[in-house]
Amino acid sequence: MARIDIKGDIITNDDAWIYNWLKWECTYPKAVKATIDATKPDETIDVYINSPGGYVSAGQEIYSMLRNDSRTRIHVEGQACSAASIIAMAGHSDISPVGMLMIHNVQGSGQGDYHDMKKMSDVLKTFNSALAAAYEEKTGRSQEEILKAMENETWLTANQCVEMGFIDEISSPAEPSGTMINAVGGIRLTDEIRKKVMEEKAEKEAEAAKKEEADAILRDLDAFGI
Repeated sequence: MARIDIKGDIITNDDAWIYNWLKWECTYPKAVKATIDATKPDETIDVYINSPGGYVSAGQEIYSMLRNDSRTRIHVEGQACSAASIIAMAGHSDISPVGMLMIHNVQGSGQGDYHDMKKMSDVLKTFNSALAAAYEEKTGRSQEEILKAMENETWLTANQCVEMGFIDEISSPAEPSGTMINAVGGIRLTDEIRKKVMEEKAEKEAEAAKKEEADAILRDLDAFGI
């Protein structure tokens, strides 16, 4: 059995090093792919979800990887919100009795004149329709019904998830069970934090370079007996 944890923010591969630097829990496509690639043909891929969501593109990529593998089994341990709820649609699924699922409209920001804002609005609506396709396929419900639920930011209990077809069954105690801008509360990695981390990283690298230069000078002096 291969285990994949969808925990913390769902982020892009490019931001992974910052989260690792800050020791923040996160999930990103490259790590998920590495686990899938390392599994044996006869192994199941058990995916454990407890995430507020994250970047749409990362969620789409992870969903597609898991959906295209028949060995995938989904276990919602706590929350499967926003982008994480898309991943929860990727295979046969169960949910903890205390688990929850949340779907809502894709969020984004832009700048420019009213033409740009109109274009941004159209792009977000297109994203909504694209993501709704995953919910439609899983539940068998119409696009109109799914888009309305997304518009209303719909939260579902475990029982409601099963009743509406988003999840296949509620997990029993004998089955695997654990702990309980497109995410609940928003992505923690702001531009300010990203800038601060990169500045600190640059400072440490500069200090390391100066130390290496000083050590090299000392080695040269020792070599000449000075």
